[in-house]
Parts: sequence; structure tokens; C-alpha cells
Amino acid sequence: MTEDLDIDMADLMIMAEKFYLDTFVFMDILSGEADAAKAHIYLEKMKQGAKGVISSILFAELAFHIKRKRGREKAEEILLYIKSLPNLEVIPVDIEIAKKAGFLRSHYAKRIPKKLTYFDCIHIATALAAGCTKFVTGDRGFKDVKEIEMEIY
Repeated sequence: MTEDLDIDMADLMIMAEKFYLDTFVFMDILSGEADAAKAHIYLEKMKQGAKGVISSILFAELAFHIKRKRGREKAEEILLYIKSLPNLEVIPVDIEIAKKAGFLRSHYAKRIPKKLTYFDCIHIATALAAGCTKFVTGDRGFKDVKEIEMEIY
């Protein structure tokens, strides 16, 4: 029976992976600069079966930044593309996530060099609520956050 299965351990590891993608990942990809290739690896992992998670708040952040730089039409196109990515779960912000975000912001205020914004804390709280094993970002300021493994590329 196992002869019929053509899945090796590496494939199983990728499929079992569940990571949170910070807005920074998408901003790096859109920038086309040096870190774009590093960030793009996570989209490739999702195509191979890994589970990616984002907060619905990411769309607010990206809509703002993309519209300012490339216009509304391009922003709509990019946001639609992100929404259609394979194996990407979009988690809406609910009361529990909002509360956790507030508690995180309060906890880290003046305790770490990075001043975590409400958006930052919503992202972390969403990753925790979704049961992600790691938080992926290019923002080195997250290195001091301890609630979840930070994968800083």
C-alpha cells in the first residue's frame, strides 16, 4: 500500500508547516529589492503544500501602501492576487485577537527596542490564535518577541 504513495518526508514536512506571513513579507516581494527573493520562498512553500496565515488587517496595510505608490487599480489587482494564493488562510480580527493584541502591546511597551504598533500586535495575536509554529518577517525588530518563533529572513 505504501508503494502507491509517492510522498517523501521532505514533502510531508512542508505540508505540515504552518507559518504566519507578516506584511513585511509582501512589501519585500513588491519592492523587488534584495530581500524579495528571500520573502518569495514562503509563497513557493505554500504552492508545495505548506499552510500560510495572514490577518485580514494585512489588506488595510497593503491597500494603503500600494495605492500611494502604484494607484488604486494596481492595489486592487495585487490584493486579489494575495487573496487567491494557494494554502493561504485569512483570519479576521475578532474580539479575542483584538484583546490579545492590546495585551501584547502593553507587555512589550518600553521593554524592547522596537515600538510595536497595534498592527504589529494584531499580526502576532493572529499568528498565535491560528496555531502557527512560526512568524515570518523581514523586520529584525521582532527578534525580541518571545510568544512565537520568529523566522527573520
